[in-house]
Order: sequence, then structure tokens, then C-alpha cells
Amino acid sequence: MGEFIAFLILLAIGGILHFIMGPTPGAQLIDTNKGEVIPVEELLDFAIFEDGVVHAVLIRQSGNIYRDLGAFVSAEAALAEIVKSFRRAKIDEVRVTHADKNSVAVYRRVYNFIGRAEGKKLAGARIVRAGEDREQWLTA
Repeated sequence: MGEFIAFLILLAIGGILHFIMGPTPGAQLIDTNKGEVIPVEELLDFAIFEDGVVHAVLIRQSGNIYRDLGAFVSAEAALAEIVKSFRRAKIDEVRVTHADKNSVAVYRRVYNFIGRAEGKKLAGARIVRAGEDREQWLTA
């Protein structure tokens, strides 16, 4: 009976310490990239582009091109295709790492570094307005 009471006391102390100090740093990845985290569904509302042709690519976790989506008549059409790809990859939240009137970059919120296909999975997407040699930004 005394061992059970000692166990309960240690459990209570551990719970109080966890409540005060928070989870351990290894409990989740520490996000060093700044950016707004939004649900994938809100990407469709995230249109800061002016009207015009845009070019979009999907990026692997390794940083290479996963798939070149090509040119779209509007940013909304490109974002709809990107959202479909994210849903297929079971990505629920994305981080907007870059956004201006000419380009947008979004990446998965957490990269877990686990698995046999390391670096081959979908990590993010880039969209850039077509013209004036802006397509170089897609691969950089």
C-alpha cells in the first residue's frame, strides 16, 4: 500500500512539473521558420495576386521539384490544384513562408524526418506570376 501511495505522489509531482514547465523540447519539432500557419482549406482564400497567368510547382522535402504543375490562367486555379495535392498527401496545415504580389511559397507545417522515402514526399508549393523571367524563382 505504501508503494502505491509513493507512486501516486511521484505521479502528481510529475504532472505538476509538466504543467509548469510545458512539454519537453523533443515532444514536437521546434519551428525555426517564421510564417503564418493556416489550414489547407484557407489557401483558396489566400489570393493576393493580381489577375494574370501564374506558374506553379510542387516541392519535395529534399527541395527538388516534385511536380511542375505548369501555367494557370489565374492564381485561384493554381491554388485549387495545390490544395488537391496537399489533401492527397494528407497535409492539413501549411506555413506561408513567402507572400507578395508576385510570388507565394507554402510548405507543410511539420517535417518529421522519418521514413524510407526520406526527402521524396511532398513538402510544399511555389507560385509565381509569369513573365519577366520570374520562373527562376520556382527552382531556387
